[in-house]
Amino acid sequence: WTVALVATPVEIIKMRLQVQYASGAERKYRGPIDVARHLTKQYGALGIWHGLTATMSQRSFFFFLWGSYDVYSEWLRSLRMTPSFPYLAKAGSPGEVEGRPLSEKLINFIAGGLAANTFWCLCYPVDVVKNRFMTQGDENPIPFRKMFKHVYRTEGLYGFVRGF
Repeated sequence: WTVALVATPVEIIKMRLQVQYASGAERKYRGPIDVARHLTKQYGALGIWHGLTATMSQRSFFFFLWGSYDVYSEWLRSLRMTPSFPYLAKAGSPGEVEGRPLSEKLINFIAGGLAANTFWCLCYPVDVVKNRFMTQGDENPIPFRKMFKHVYRTEGLYGFVRGF
């Protein structure tokens, strides 16, 4: 979570500028320093950390990234390459021809890809809500916890996976 202290200001400034440029409307900010000034004026001295709770909530899902990486790595280490289809078999399975294990580099590559997919599948709804919270207008802002209900009420379940 410590990294959230650095990530939150960077993310909120980046997101507010991206939303501004994407909307095509008149620009509200002149650049990153102007966004930081505006946030400090609107929310006080800690304004650039507006959204810290949201960022910490989203970053809590890194548990699933590292946890699933370990599970996938162990599973891949238990497999052996075989000369015929399906080309992989669990070590000690019936009828298995003694095969060689997968290389550590291949295990790291595959486990990393699978773990990243697991992370994003689980984390994406919270990331959507975090982004909506951090980019909402400053007039009548919706608190982070209530933003979940707002997204569901206005867009249904699709709102949580939009853009996935």
